[in-house]
Order: sequence, then C-alpha cells, then structure tokens
Amino acid sequence: MFLSLPQYEFPMPEGLNVPGGKHWRVVEMTLHSPWFLLTVERPDPGDLGWKPTHTLCIAWDTDLADAIKAVNAASVRGLVAMIPAWASPTGQWCSREINEVWLRSDESGKVVTLRDVAGKTLDVAVPMQTPPPDREAELLLRLNTRAPRLRPRVSVTGRGRRRVARAE
Repeated sequence: MFLSLPQYEFPMPEGLNVPGGKHWRVVEMTLHSPWFLLTVERPDPGDLGWKPTHTLCIAWDTDLADAIKAVNAASVRGLVAMIPAWASPTGQWCSREINEVWLRSDESGKVVTLRDVAGKTLDVAVPMQTPPPDREAELLLRLNTRAPRLRPRVSVTGRGRRRVARAE
C-alpha cells in the first residue's frame, strides 16, 4: 500500500534513529483503499512535564483494530480515516475524524466498523471483503470528542511576515 523508494530515504542523525528504523520524505500510495492515522500519547519521559505522541500510518482496518487492542485506549489522542476518491463524496481523497471503532469477528473473518464524530458509520472495507454474519460487536475505542482541543500557536509579537510588492 505504501511504497518507499531509496531516493526519498531521509538519513536520521545518529542517536535519533531507532535500531533498524528508516525514515522517508515521500511515500507513494500504490493501492487506493482507506488508511488510518492513529495518534497515541506516550508516557512522560522522566517527569519532564510533557507527553510526546506517536502517530502510526496504518494500511488495513484489521491492523488498526490490532493496534488499538495493543495500546491503552486512554492513551489514544486521535484517529483519522483517509478516504480514497472512489469512496469519497468529493471524488478526491478526504479525511474523517473517527470517534468509535467496533470489531465483529468469527470463523469467516473480521469486519471493522468506524463511526465518525457526527455518528455516521464509515464503510472502510475493501470491496472484496464479505462481512461475517451478524454477531455481537466489540467496542475497541470510543474517543471523548468533547475534550478541549489544542489551539494553533499564535505569534507572541502578533506580527507575521508581510509581502512586499515587487516592481516589474
């Protein structure tokens, strides 16, 4: 789904990279299906008064369900579904903020159901998937969308860059 090419590899300075890790400035989408951005808060490193976040790009809905099961749900700070043009009302890639993740599974497979912040259900299944028969769904994640949002940083001086008209 995500294709990385050697010419776009970003060499990380020693000490900032994780063992075996590689960093990329550009990745290509080879499969136009929904994918997800899951942001998780990490523990405060050494009581410094801040909690860094870790954001994962996840290609499959079932991998998303597994990732959510592997973390403390209270540490999830956000989930965004990236919707491809074929499944988007705009005909272009778009994003939807997700509030709930449900999982139904049985011997025939797993189906992940997402609900956005407006309460609308997203159909993110790859068209070839067939949902398992109606079974009780497990709630994997419910985000508190009423929590205060971070505001963009504002310049302390209140001044921004000004454009200078050029004489031609």
